Order: sequence, then C-alpha cells, then structure tokens
Amino acid sequence: MVNNSIQWFPGHMHKARKEIEEVIPQVDVIIEVLDARIPFSSENPMISELRGDKPVVKVLNKRDLADPEKLSYGLNT
Repeated sequence: MVNNSIQWFPGHMHKARKEIEEVIPQVDVIIEVLDARIPFSSENPMISELRGDKPVVKVLNKRDLADPEKLSYGLNT
C-alpha cells in the first residue's frame, strides 16, 4: 500500500532541527535574520523554542524594501 499523505513537517526541517539542537549548547549568542518587511511574521518559532535563554541578535534584511513608518514602529515597540 502506498502512503500518499502529505507530511506537514518535511524531512529537511526535521534534519535542520536536529542539527540546531546539537549546536545550540556550543554557542553564546543566536543571530536571527528577519525580513524587514515582515519582521514578526518571519520569525521562526522553532528557533525561539530551541534557543531557550540564549541571547539573540535580530538582524533585519531587505530594509530598503520595507515601509519606513512600519519599520520604525516595529523597532520602537
């Protein structure tokens, strides 16, 4: 019997999670690169979960494409 069901958590995501879990204890700080157009939506909840109490630096990419008003609001909240 062939299983044609759709996997909601693909194999490459599982592999990445395992690799992150192995490396996290060896790092002092996490650098998370976010899309400046949608910084809150582009956060990866898995990273937040796995980093625990580690400090995080959030870097905004594509700033030139972001709405300056919304970007300013997001940085000041």
